[in-house]
Amino acid sequence: MAEEKLNLGRFFLCLNVRDLEKSLAFYGALGLTQVGGDVGAGWALLGYRNLCLGLYQGHLDENLLNFRGGDVFALAEELKRRGFTLKKGAEVEPDGSAGAWLEDPDGNVIYFNTHPEEEYDDCP
Repeated sequence: MAEEKLNLGRFFLCLNVRDLEKSLAFYGALGLTQVGGDVGAGWALLGYRNLCLGLYQGHLDENLLNFRGGDVFALAEELKRRGFTLKKGAEVEPDGSAGAWLEDPDGNVIYFNTHPEEEYDDCP
């Protein structure tokens, strides 16, 4: 019997950028639209069809795959049950959100993060 699919939450590709304004102009020229964020605080969310792209200046150490809106604690337990080794287990983070970290075989970071009562069905 096949295992049930995991509910990872809504996917965001998060990029560490050197100059948020230049990155906004670049991705805007490609057709992405700003759909959220706080440029003054160094971050913006962009959307294009089913893509959610987060641009972060001064917030990330590296690019990462981010899944939002899922039950981080239940997901972390299920990942461990399925044999995954978490880089950092599920915990409540300083901002009140729940977070857990995983790395793929090539060292790419996968970050599961959800603020209380947060759910994403589509890119905001």
